[in-house]
Amino acid sequence: MAAEPILVRTFSDLITDFNRRSVAYALAGGWAYSALVEPRSTTDIDLLILLDPPSREQIQALVSSLFDSTIIHPNPMALQGISIWRIVGIRSGQEVVIDFLLADSAYLRTALERRHTVPFGALQVPMLSIEDLVILKMVAGRLQDRADLEKIRTRQTDVR
Repeated sequence: MAAEPILVRTFSDLITDFNRRSVAYALAGGWAYSALVEPRSTTDIDLLILLDPPSREQIQALVSSLFDSTIIHPNPMALQGISIWRIVGIRSGQEVVIDFLLADSAYLRTALERRHTVPFGALQVPMLSIEDLVILKMVAGRLQDRADLEKIRTRQTDVR
């Protein structure tokens, strides 16, 4: 049997650890799309997370046990008004990228409150609602986000 990919192992360990520690988060991005719409590949892990106040030290404390070493960007990036703090973790000699979308606006805190838990394999994963996933993908507007939105629209039409 082939070894489980490093991204999948990291995802599982991260979700397990955050659930154990009662971290306020919701799965976003490609993993959420895969759970809510249809499976697709992704190269990172995106989480909407409440950190009050957010700091590199707090992020380091959240992820350090998962990696051999980490590179945490000095400050969050801003993408269309959303603050994203990127972490690059090294695990078994491989890079894993985690993006924390900071719940630092009224809308994002409300989106976090609307999260619901979805079984994802053996895990129970807090997940953005499909409506909030659509809004975040519309805001981001990257090519993959636009493709995801088109597939969501197609599936909604098929359901009707």
